[in-house]
Amino acid sequence: MNTVRRWRGWSWLLLPLLLAVGGCGPGVGGTGTGEGFALEYFGARRASVCNASFAGELKCPTRIVVGPAPAPVDDGSDPVIWIDDPSNGRVSARIDLSDIVFEAYCERITFVGTWGTTGDAADRFFGNYTAAGLDVAVPATLSVENGPSGLEYVLRGADGQTVIGPIVLQRLDAEARPASCPKVFSSPVPGATYR
Repeated sequence: MNTVRRWRGWSWLLLPLLLAVGGCGPGVGGTGTGEGFALEYFGARRASVCNASFAGELKCPTRIVVGPAPAPVDDGSDPVIWIDDPSNGRVSARIDLSDIVFEAYCERITFVGTWGTTGDAADRFFGNYTAAGLDVAVPATLSVENGPSGLEYVLRGADGQTVIGPIVLQRLDAEARPASCPKVFSSPVPGATYR
């Protein structure tokens, strides 16, 4: 009888904790976008962005290495910002350590991810993106390649379809000016004349 009373007492204390924990993750009402979720979703493992083909464009730590040796997983770049146009930045990417925040302001697309590898020689950022009209974050990948005039970024959904890109971004060493996005009207502008 005492055991039942003690259990009832503890159950009232544990109930809020169990409800909070049960609400996390995909399929149970949560977004399932916690750290590592996208890597697991794509069957990837975390890697250092300082091993990427474009690592020379980042601010990675200087190491003296004899022979080929990959950068440790925990090594990453100091913060670096990439932008499409310094005078009217409509698309930007901020790489910090081995994480990225990629934003297409006018399209209202935001991708947050971590550099990873799947062993298929196509390492990329694995994460989730949000966009206008989406209720939850969606798994996606962001590939980055060296281009003739900067880095080329391509955001793809989990199905491999391109969401946005390729977009060429250049490294920014100063503050960017805010984006001025074109205004789109669904109805005629009042007072306008049409021919």
